[in-house]
Amino acid sequence: MTNKLFLRRVQIFSELPDHDLARFLGIVSERTYKEDEVVFHADDTGHSLFILKSGSVKISICDRKGNEDILKIMYPFDFFGEMSLLDGQHRSATVTALEKSTALIIKREHFVDLIKKYPQIALNMLAMLSRRMRKTDEKIGSLRFANAYGKVAKVLMDISAEHGIRDKNGVVVNLKLSRQELADFAGVSRETVTRILKEFESYGSLKVDKRKITILNEAILRRELI
Repeated sequence: MTNKLFLRRVQIFSELPDHDLARFLGIVSERTYKEDEVVFHADDTGHSLFILKSGSVKISICDRKGNEDILKIMYPFDFFGEMSLLDGQHRSATVTALEKSTALIIKREHFVDLIKKYPQIALNMLAMLSRRMRKTDEKIGSLRFANAYGKVAKVLMDISAEHGIRDKNGVVVNLKLSRQELADFAGVSRETVTRILKEFESYGSLKVDKRKITILNEAILRRELI
């Protein structure tokens, strides 16, 4: 897929006229990151917007003890790094490639010029940021009071809803997360995640094949959310 066709499918750029989109492509750079390579660290100075073209990345923060909390997984057509562009502050989280990943990069000065000319891009971005913040608040609220089974089920259902692929057997989720990263995402230990996945599998609610999970019975997982 060409960069022009790719950007046309990114929501915040979808309304740009063809001639402006073509001109805009002249200021976009591209970079590929290796698996486990850090795109940027929390507290780095923010000067670029990233649009994920291929692969996947995790957005995470660490507490004072160095424990990682994964806030979000990004996939192609998702963008990140915009907060520093909007508020001029340092990066609020660390972004790390979960696999070989390629991103289109837009420098701040070009991005600011763009939203001055097309305010709708800023409005689209703010709407998406609002939805992200709402989902983050929902995650914090649900994970705070849920037990371990509910936490793992919540993470699986959320990833499934956003990026799962339905086939004849159920919903296939190609996890880019290791067991430890899945545990960090759910806020439980690695051993707990492994045990719960095995139990869910024994109940017939899902099938685990390395990092691919097929959700066979969504109703069972939903019951864990209550």
